[in-house]
Amino acid sequence: MSTVQILCIGDSHTAGYPDYDPLMGGNPESSYQLWLTQRLTAAHPDKEYHLINQGLCGDTSRGIVVRLLRNLETTSFHLVILAGGTNDLGMIEEELIIENLQKGYEVCRARGIPVIAPSIPPISLAHYLKRVATVNRGIESYTQKHENMFFADWFQSLKDDKGFLDDTYNSGDGVHLSVEGYRRIGELMVPIVAEALSS
Repeated sequence: MSTVQILCIGDSHTAGYPDYDPLMGGNPESSYQLWLTQRLTAAHPDKEYHLINQGLCGDTSRGIVVRLLRNLETTSFHLVILAGGTNDLGMIEEELIIENLQKGYEVCRARGIPVIAPSIPPISLAHYLKRVATVNRGIESYTQKHENMFFADWFQSLKDDKGFLDDTYNSGDGVHLSVEGYRRIGELMVPIVAEALSS
């Protein structure tokens, strides 16, 4: 049985906050990696999927890329899921967030590693709507222009009709996901991961 190594790196949405943390533990259903691993294994029982959760609560796009570089120096991966940008919204301009994320994408592409680039999930604060939309357009645009890049639209999958985080997927603070939210994005990414690994 072949083993597929997938690096999942990002902020609290990757970690599984509020009910799970890769270092502290908690409810593993509060992490997209659980649902994604289950669905991938069911679809491809001949493979063993090893998803490494490198989510860090509060991390910025720049910090995520620094940690990405460290991981790539020590371990080989078949795929990287690089998600981030939420924590930057109150600190830096959208263009710099996009630029930071692109540095991470480019590091992977230079090593021949396909990348899944999720959009920033919805935030239930009206003054963030335009900023989130701008960053997400930048992420999607990059994936459309470059090989071995795959877009996962977490925003569209989790939003309500106002563009806020849907109540079903909201852990209660309007930013972080419930178990159903993590299940939703885990299942969303099954075909995207399959496509990326076959590229």
